[in-house]
Amino acid sequence: MASSSIKNDFQYWIAFLRVRFFRLSMREKVLTVLFVGALLGVWFSFQIERHGSARFDIRVANSTAKNQGDYLEQQAITEEEYNSLIQDINLGELPSVNEVNARIDDLIRKYGFGDFKINSPKSSAGNPLTFHTFTIDLGKANYNRLIEFTNEIKTNLPYVSLRQITIQAQRRTPEFLDVKLELKSIEYTP
Repeated sequence: MASSSIKNDFQYWIAFLRVRFFRLSMREKVLTVLFVGALLGVWFSFQIERHGSARFDIRVANSTAKNQGDYLEQQAITEEEYNSLIQDINLGELPSVNEVNARIDDLIRKYGFGDFKINSPKSSAGNPLTFHTFTIDLGKANYNRLIEFTNEIKTNLPYVSLRQITIQAQRRTPEFLDVKLELKSIEYTP
């Protein structure tokens, strides 16, 4: 019963609109068709944009789920590799933060960098390794001595890595450089 009343109402409105449309002048008919076409165009573009963003969200969710699945699959392999790498390191040779600080200070003095500043190391604790970051400011550094200094750090401190180096020529004396080094060391913390 309800469906027949809806059908009758729909037929009534179609007949009503048809009569109203055919009473219009040609100019009004064209403008009405253009107006309805513009409304349909706006509605259609909104629907396309909505479906496009939904498809994009679905792709992002699928990609995230795949990446998380890959991470979970690789987690055991990564842990095994990490443990084997730690076993390859002679943990007894790893210097403490104070030893590294002293060795760096000795090397700086050995190469004659008079104007220097070693900031206190920043540590990020881990189990069983702790990582320490040293920031060193060298003033009036000679380029050749700087290269020799960094090479000696690499050879004498094998568990210290040079993370970043910033070099800037001094304005007054361009043969000297202002250098900022960032070194990272590891320490065994059982």
